[in-house]
Amino acid sequence: MKKHFWMIFATVLVAMTSIATFNPILGLLARTLGFSEIQSGSLVTITGLFWIVGSFLWEKWSRTNRKRLMVIAILGYTLTLASFALLADWAKATPGNAVVLYWELFALRAVGGFFFGAIPTMAQGYLMEWTTAQNRASGMALFGGASGMGFVLGPALGAALTPIGFTSPMYVSTALLVAVAILSGIILPDSKGGQVKKAAVKLSMTDPRIRLYILIGLLLSTVMIMLQVTCGIYMQDQLQLSDKAAAQSIGVGLSVAGVIVVVVQLLVGRYLRWQPARLLKIGLSSLFVAFTLFMLAPAWYIVAFLFHGIGIGFTLPGYITAASLAVSAEEQSAVASYTGAAQGVGSFVGPLAGTMLYSWQMSIPYLVCSLSLACVALLVFAKHRGGQPASVS
Repeated sequence: MKKHFWMIFATVLVAMTSIATFNPILGLLARTLGFSEIQSGSLVTITGLFWIVGSFLWEKWSRTNRKRLMVIAILGYTLTLASFALLADWAKATPGNAVVLYWELFALRAVGGFFFGAIPTMAQGYLMEWTTAQNRASGMALFGGASGMGFVLGPALGAALTPIGFTSPMYVSTALLVAVAILSGIILPDSKGGQVKKAAVKLSMTDPRIRLYILIGLLLSTVMIMLQVTCGIYMQDQLQLSDKAAAQSIGVGLSVAGVIVVVVQLLVGRYLRWQPARLLKIGLSSLFVAFTLFMLAPAWYIVAFLFHGIGIGFTLPGYITAASLAVSAEEQSAVASYTGAAQGVGSFVGPLAGTMLYSWQMSIPYLVCSLSLACVALLVFAKHRGGQPASVS
């Protein structure tokens, strides 16, 4: 059974990494193809929208063989990713109508988002089937860890590979996804989605016990993606860098952030026994410092990325754990779906908001992120004045 859990972990990690590699190269790639900032943001936003739509539809279809659907979805998403890379390379080699090209790429991203929506849905379905009420929280933590790590490592991988070529991260992701699809078909057991009965427990995302933590999850996902989709062009415009130099700068910065996130996650998971409130206070404060540095001192971007990594590393496990501890055992699956959905909504809101604000003035996205993080951090400090843990119901 352990190999099944690790296969789900690897599948979610590779899938989330692949979709996140697109974010830091988006702005620079869009400029080479003749797109505006808002057009480039919409290419990520449409993926997030169809991710959300697809996740609901794939959940209904999971009454048939879940493994088959998982493999089909991974291969479908992989095909759209490879097609996007090939079309972008062809367009750079033979420039044509930018409007037609934009809508072709837009359609590929929409279809890709629809297929992608099945992967986290099927993964959570497997974990729900393999766990009981007593250990379901640990199963959801496995999913959350893979998902969060992929969202952080993906941009670092994408930025690191960009000097080779703007589409090189997509080709690497394609190869990894094909490998995961093959291994999933071999390792994962056949499963009928209808076998798992969900507890008839109604939990609203506005429930006073969890609404602050869901808000933190949504904000974290949004500011992460706003940074990822704008940092390349921001470095280029603020520091007057070439395309290659800007790609190298964000590659180094995001790699630093990615390493810090992994280190912090290991510390939190194995050595630190801090309550979620303490993790959130440190994490949100660090993120506030990071975005303030990006806004006021872009030349110090390495230091800003370092604080960014610290902030994500503490905030991600902090809000997931706090939300889980705040509800009963019967409500664990519901709260897990909300914390997971926060990433999808952030993927929808963040890119368009970030690029739209950037088109008005390049520093505005970072100002908005700083102020939002400051407000939420104050709410956390007010709720947990003495560092008390979230209440367990």
